[in-house]
Parts: sequence; structure tokens; C-alpha cells
Amino acid sequence: MKQSKTLRLAQLAMLAAIIIVLQQIVIPLPGGLTLSLVLVPIVVGAVLFGPASGAVLGGIFGAVVTFLVITGRAGEFSTMMWTAHPIMTVLVCMLKGIGAGFVAGLIAKAFKKHSFAVIVLASAAAPIVNTGIFLAGILTVFRDVIAEFAGKNGFGGTSVLYFAVVIIVGINFLVEFTANLVLSPTISSVVKAVRKTKN
Repeated sequence: MKQSKTLRLAQLAMLAAIIIVLQQIVIPLPGGLTLSLVLVPIVVGAVLFGPASGAVLGGIFGAVVTFLVITGRAGEFSTMMWTAHPIMTVLVCMLKGIGAGFVAGLIAKAFKKHSFAVIVLASAAAPIVNTGIFLAGILTVFRDVIAEFAGKNGFGGTSVLYFAVVIIVGINFLVEFTANLVLSPTISSVVKAVRKTKN
């Protein structure tokens, strides 16, 4: 029993390290935004170890994002968020990661057998939750920041809702969602390999 707990802790630590390293690799997108591919190890951990572990891994992701925002390395829009509302910026960063991991874990837990379809569903849910919480946060707290950011990028007069959905999160969401779906076979293989070593 102790050995299985130690192995689980080691596997979670490895996934956490991967999250930290992947989040340091900033992929710039148009409009001063950045792309995150760290949802994959969060989904792996959530599927393997459940919603609580998924939430912990998502929280690590959120903490790293918060650090990058505070240090000005998460893109212009994030820096503007931090300057306008620091506490709410931290809250949004943390909740989106924790929620993505928790929901992916809930989906996997709902089905006893981790079939490929369940893994695809959990992989699809993570970016939906991550982006959904971010979008809800920026539309409720950061409307003034969105308007200012739109003006700075030549979209003055554009609807805040349109700019937030299409310009700020649209491209990022589509790329993250597609990446997670494309990487679902890899996630499935990792889950199967780890499950074999457990049995």
C-alpha cells in the first residue's frame, strides 16, 4: 500500500514538473496573447488519479500562470489584467486551471473503464472549462481592460463581447482544443501504460 502511494506521488510530481516546464515554453499568438499546451498532463493526471489530483495539477498550472502574469511574461492582455485588478487576476488564473483538472477527473471517474472515448471527452472538457472560466472572468470583471486592449490593437469601437470571444480567446481555444483532441491517442497510451504498471 505504501509503495503504491509513493508511486502515485512520484507520478503526480512528474506531471507537475512537466506542467511547469511546458508553461515556460511560451507560444506567441496574434494580438499579444500566448498559447498553453499544459492541459495534456493535467488530463493525464485527472484520468489516472481522479478529480482531486486533476484539481491539484490544475492549481499548479494556475500558480505558474499567475507567476508569469505577475512577472509580465504572459502577454500584454494578462499584464493589463494584473495592473487593473490583481486579486481577481490571480483568482481567474487559479480557478480556470483547477476547474479544468477537476472536471476532466470527474468525467473519467464517472466511467469505470477508461476507454478511448472517455479520454477524448476528458481531453475536450479541459480546454472548454479552462477557456470558459477565463472568458466568464474577463467578461464580468475585466470589461474595461478588454475595451482598452481592443483600442490598443486597432479594434476600437468593437463590441467587448465580440472582441473577448473571437479575438482574445477564440484562436487560443481552437488551438488548445484541437491539440488536446489530436493528443488524445497519446494520453490514452500513457493512461494504459500506467494502468498496466499498477496491476
